[in-house]
Order: sequence, then structure tokens, then C-alpha cells
Amino acid sequence: MNKYNVTIPTLESHNHITGDIERGVKTYNKNGIEFEEREPNNYWARVPHKNNETKTVTVAFSRDGQDIDQHYCDCSWRSGNNPVCRHVVAAVLAIQGGIIETKITLGKTATVTTEVDKTNTARAVGSGSLEVFATPMMIALMECAACEVLADALNEGQTSVGIFISADHTAASPIGAHITAKATITSVRGRKIEFYITANDDKNEIGIGKHTRIIVDAERFMKKLYN
Repeated sequence: MNKYNVTIPTLESHNHITGDIERGVKTYNKNGIEFEEREPNNYWARVPHKNNETKTVTVAFSRDGQDIDQHYCDCSWRSGNNPVCRHVVAAVLAIQGGIIETKITLGKTATVTTEVDKTNTARAVGSGSLEVFATPMMIALMECAACEVLADALNEGQTSVGIFISADHTAASPIGAHITAKATITSVRGRKIEFYITANDDKNEIGIGKHTRIIVDAERFMKKLYN
């Protein structure tokens, strides 16, 4: 994910509705805007509109981040001229403000490794009767890799919690094997981070998975458990 520096003059170089640049700034300052990077440099956003409605915006930035290659808002889909409306402006400002300082970027990866021993086999954890690497332990290692991706990107007092994981354990690994899980960020939507994760032993890929984590305030999260 790049650090975009598209400015108001840049936006004004496009065809836009008179006065909507200023209203776009006000809309952004007043309301929260959800956005996510669907592909590198390509964003989708949901921008607040009147009467509790929202408008859907898509924006494609140039590779160097200096301009907008393409944009669309469903407020103008009937007109066919696709102006830079206030919703597009608000989306651009939100994207700039939301990503400029973050280290949580698409494609960011981390790996963690463990060794299969008698404590993490299927027999030991009760997920089977054989002394091979247990599926629950593979899943735990996958979550650990995802946590490692976020380790240097969270603010003080923040942590992440897993809310979804789906995994296939495709091959067995014996005692003594070294297992490495690699997590890659595939989607960033506010506090919701999605990962694609692979697990390999010394010889083969043994598992793949998809995982979702939410960034939370650790103290507030724990207080809710007891209230």
C-alpha cells in the first residue's frame, strides 16, 4: 500500500461538480467513511449521504500515487459523465488519512516456526490417536503467524483477536519435523484484517487457511467480559 499525496488541486484538475470539493471535505470531517483496498492501488469506499444513506465509490490511483486514474460514484451513474463529486473527494481524503501512518498493508507477511514433539501431536491434544502434528496445533500456529504480522503495527494498548478461521490440513508431519506457518494480509477494512496462511514442514505444504482478526483495545475488551 502506497502513501498517497493526491491534493485538492489535483482533484480540481478533473471534471467536478461546482462546490462539491468543499462539501466533500466537510463530509469527511463530519462522518466516518469505510474503505478497503480491493487490489493494489484500487479502493472501494462507502461514503455517508443524506437521510442515513450511503454512496458507493471506487477509486484507482496511479502507480506513483500522484493522481487518480479512474473514479466512480453511484450518485452519477445515470449521467454518464462521471464527475469528481463530493463523495469521491471524501473517499480520497479518507483513504489518505487512513493509510498514511499505518504499517498494516496488503501483502505484508510474517512467519513462525515450531517443531513437532510429543506435546503437540494429535494423540497428545486429543484430536486423534497418532503421534503426528495435530490439526488444532497447526491452526494455532497459523493464528500465531497472523499475530506476528500485526506485532509492529498496533498502537499502545491494542491487540488483535481472531474471529474466523478456515483451514485444510492436507498432509501429516512426524515428530521431529519443523513446521512453518506464513501469514499474508489480503484485506484491510478498518480494524478488520484478513489473511491467507500456508503451513509447510521440511518437505511439503501441509495446510492452507483463511483467517480474520479484529484490532481491539485490550483493556476495554477484557472489561466487557466481566460487565
